[in-house]
Amino acid sequence: MKRILVVEDDLMLSTGLCFELDTAGYITQAAYNCKKAEYLVKQEAFSLVILDVNLPDGNGFDFLKEIKSRFSIPVILLTANDMETDIVAGLELGADDYITKPFSL
Repeated sequence: MKRILVVEDDLMLSTGLCFELDTAGYITQAAYNCKKAEYLVKQEAFSLVILDVNLPDGNGFDFLKEIKSRFSIPVILLTANDMETDIVAGLELGADDYITKPFSL
């Protein structure tokens, strides 16, 4: 079964994403900050990371660079940062997709 790490500090959004993905047959793990996400990525195998850019203890772009330099996990950025420069930066850093908030589940 595919495991997805959801790194999102908005508890309602994280819960909703995890619920929808669990309902679709995936196994999800939630992390609300970079520190927890970094720990989980090192400890467990994930098929996908859904990553917010603005996190309380760090920048999702920096965490994306770390993931891509050490693991071959696809990463989808999910963020309110909708400026074209942010989108280009995220994709250039290795994001597999860039979704801006608000979005439809």
